[in-house]
Amino acid sequence: MWEYPRPPKIRQPLISGVDTANYPTAYDEPLSGKGIARALASGVVKRDELFIQSNFTPLSAHDKTKIPFNLDQKMEDQIKESIAQTFEDLGVDSLDAFILHAPFENEDDNVAAWKIFETYVSDKFRHLGVSNFSLAQLQKVYSNALVKPVIVQNRFQKKTVYDHEVRKFCKEHGITYQSFAMLKNNPEILESDVVARVADKLSVLNGTTKVERMQKDLQMTTKVLGDGEQLEALQPELAEWSKLLLDLAGSVKIALAEQLWP
Repeated sequence: MWEYPRPPKIRQPLISGVDTANYPTAYDEPLSGKGIARALASGVVKRDELFIQSNFTPLSAHDKTKIPFNLDQKMEDQIKESIAQTFEDLGVDSLDAFILHAPFENEDDNVAAWKIFETYVSDKFRHLGVSNFSLAQLQKVYSNALVKPVIVQNRFQKKTVYDHEVRKFCKEHGITYQSFAMLKNNPEILESDVVARVADKLSVLNGTTKVERMQKDLQMTTKVLGDGEQLEALQPELAEWSKLLLDLAGSVKIALAEQLWP
């Protein structure tokens, strides 16, 4: 759950049972904090039932109207000021995860920023992660980190060959891969037969702001993940899904090769 513009729309998913919230400083953390505060105050959820994560966004990737730090400071102080602002905006004293929202233009700065993040771990941050990172950028941070990244949030799209190599690295190193824009950016996947069949089998609902529909979505997710027979019944679709991605990735690689060597 992320980028909801108004406190009621933060509180509604929490009422429905959504327990993970991602609030980058590039979006609207103050309103997010108000939504969380209302949900906690009303007893809808307890803090330890939520997984809250936020991000630091380098200047090059920032909305220039929402920069939460003084540009005249050195990078370390920019990061510390941004983190302090995040805690003030969200109204919490710790985060379950903190993400480097985008790589710096100078890749050495990714490691330098990571070292600053590490000083907050255990006291203020439980976990660290990265977003919008290539495999090479991820590997460099990972190899230099004392506290290893446990989350990678990347856009899932054709031009990165569906992040095949990044996902492989994550699997090998116990990193949770959180994809976003998976269907929005991939009409060839959204329009595939396998997605249509799974949606039909599970009665998938479109995105919504209505509490009752959120509850139905969560009930179905819980049912599927906790139902061995249902998971077994989906094995053909899972196999077809893997093949679809491999086929699509292969076509992308061929197209890229043709561009390089016409």
